[in-house]
Amino acid sequence: MFGNWLVAMGEALAFTGAEDVDTATPEQMTQAWALVGTTAEMSPAELAAGIATQSELGIADFGTRERHVTALVPSEVAHRRNIFPLRCDDTHIWIATGNPLSQDARRELRELTGRTIVFEVAPPDSITQRIDLEYGPFTAEERELSAALAQATNEPTGPHILVVDDEVGQRMLLRSILEEAGFRVGLASDGPSAVELMMEDPTFDLVTLDYWLDRMNGLRVLQHIRAHRSPDISDIPVIMVTGADDRQIEMSLFEAGTDDFVTKPIDTPLFVLRVRAVLRRRRYR
Repeated sequence: MFGNWLVAMGEALAFTGAEDVDTATPEQMTQAWALVGTTAEMSPAELAAGIATQSELGIADFGTRERHVTALVPSEVAHRRNIFPLRCDDTHIWIATGNPLSQDARRELRELTGRTIVFEVAPPDSITQRIDLEYGPFTAEERELSAALAQATNEPTGPHILVVDDEVGQRMLLRSILEEAGFRVGLASDGPSAVELMMEDPTFDLVTLDYWLDRMNGLRVLQHIRAHRSPDISDIPVIMVTGADDRQIEMSLFEAGTDDFVTKPIDTPLFVLRVRAVLRRRRYR
């Protein structure tokens, strides 16, 4: 029954205005947990246990907290990410989180602490209470600093890439890979919204497009892109992401105008190399 918690969480976050699970605010995550828990008739503890099982993570035990570990995570970061450090050793730090899929939080904490991040699942509201007890309330100065840091984190760097995939986890994976490689990343969960985003924002330099989309499969989306009357959309490079090494599918994709393709599971170094190669070829058109 609990196997589709990601779908339920995504639907809940859509109600609260979040783009996706990774970028949800603490307030949105708390609302999402409450909505999912009510819908599934599960307590916060049962929901935490289910999410931990699905994510293959532990359940946060606040009784094991080491007081000195909070020195590794500034109050501003704890409040902004709604995460709470539990314990650490020389190479790892264990963090309580209500959003175990957040690659943004994992990356920031890894850079901040120099340790491998191990998430443990707990309801967001219980984490908030622990943060307030340990760090005190979130001050106006911290809020200003948080906004400044968030803006700095989102500063554009490299080429702008649109990731189109209907699986939240896959979108987060590709986003994390591309951002760590220095690219700016936009996200779309289906073909129609991807085309709409490209029309609203003509700065995308490349699209990664999943073949197996629910509402409109990747081949149809690719055909729609190539037939668009605006060259800003019809000429954009596209890399298809497929789930199987199928020659017939590959041929149909190239005939429809794809620039390259990659297969799942994603080979991270090869994926980044293919993205850079397609962008390099585009410059010489």
